[in-house]
This record gives sequence, C-alpha cells and structure tokens, in this order.
Amino acid sequence: MTDPTRDEMLAFLQKTYPDCWHDAFDREEAIYWFAANWHGGQSTNLYAALCASEFRPSPLSSGPDMATMAGHLYDALECEFA
Repeated sequence: MTDPTRDEMLAFLQKTYPDCWHDAFDREEAIYWFAANWHGGQSTNLYAALCASEFRPSPLSSGPDMATMAGHLYDALECEFA
C-alpha cells in the first residue's frame, strides 16, 4: 500500500480518464472514499487528502455507488495505490 498525495491521485485520474476530467464531483467523491478507507492515521498523505476534500457524503452513505463514474474512479485508485 502506498500513501499517495492528493495531487498524485488527481494526476493519476487525469492520466487514466482524460475524457472524464471535467466532472470534479466524481473525482472528489472517489478521492474522499479512497482516502477514508485506506488512510493509515493522521500523519498520512491520505488523511490530509481526506481533510482537504470538499466532498461531504450523506450520513447514510458508506461509499461511492460502484455503478457510477465515481465508483469507477475509486476502483482505479484502489488498483493503482492499494
């Protein structure tokens, strides 16, 4: 498991999905859930990315809908960094 920075995750998603770069909401959701599920504590890059995220999930949400673009982006982050 690596500990990517927010900028590294954004660069990876831009390179991997250049046609979907315009949808900031999906990117933010994917990064939020990846960081929430994989951070190793408050001193990690993923925790910093989680705190910097502008995405605020519903209290009833437990992750991205895997049938949406956010879910595909989340999967890509897991494959690359987890």
